[in-house]
Amino acid sequence: MKKLAIFILMVVFFASCHNYKEDAEKLSVTIDSLRSESEMKDSSIVGFLNDFNEIQANLDTIKKMEDLVTVQSAQGREMSSQQKELIMDDIALINNLLQENKELTASLQKKLNNANFRVGKLQGMVTEFEKMVSNLQSQIDQKDTEILALNEEIQKLNFDITSLSQKIEIMEDESQQKTERIESQILQLNEAYYTYGSKKELEENGVIERIGGFLGLGKNTDVKEDFNKDYFTKIDIREFKYIPLLVKKAEVISVHPAGSFHISGEEKADTLFIDNSGEFWKASKYLVILTKQ
Repeated sequence: MKKLAIFILMVVFFASCHNYKEDAEKLSVTIDSLRSESEMKDSSIVGFLNDFNEIQANLDTIKKMEDLVTVQSAQGREMSSQQKELIMDDIALINNLLQENKELTASLQKKLNNANFRVGKLQGMVTEFEKMVSNLQSQIDQKDTEILALNEEIQKLNFDITSLSQKIEIMEDESQQKTERIESQILQLNEAYYTYGSKKELEENGVIERIGGFLGLGKNTDVKEDFNKDYFTKIDIREFKYIPLLVKKAEVISVHPAGSFHISGEEKADTLFIDNSGEFWKASKYLVILTKQ
């Protein structure tokens, strides 16, 4: 009987030892699982925060670039092709950042939907994250609208600049044409012609004729009404001040006011000087000088 009692006690003792080890192992597994789950939750939260911060940083960058583009496009002066390219590059970068934000937001929303720790305080944190993601999505949608409006503004600005450039080109062409017409008119107003030579030379070249008199006597020498203009030399009266003659005698037979010119030389006619250009050319723009060697 005594031996049986001892045997029973030994069985109970070993059975108790076995249960204790099994429970300890189960507890260890549970602790490891909880620790792993906690680390996973911490990692997920850090991942959520990183995604959120990246999205917010992109939005801040978009805002700065948007302000820069707005300032550049609102300066009210014509932009160079290089400036236009820079603005279009900025808008393209803004669009890329918006697309990146959309993808990050969608990924973040998916992670939140798949979160397996919606309990207690963590549930509240997940809910708060979802609100933040919803707010980010609203900001992205708003930026989409703003960028669309900005694109339209840039396109309109480009159209206005192109239209203005065309108008300026037309005005410049018209101004150039007017300037050329004015210059041509000024040249015409200041054009004059002269010729000189002996009576024989001028008659043979159709510049002068002898009129009046009786039986070949008492005829006067005068400029023909339909004189040969090709025998004249064209000059600019603003620069034409004198004519070297170097002849024995010279006589102006075209119509020019006395006192507006003089011929220098005592025994010879050396030079014809124009003393008053405005008066000299008022009556005629064709000067004819009859010379004698």
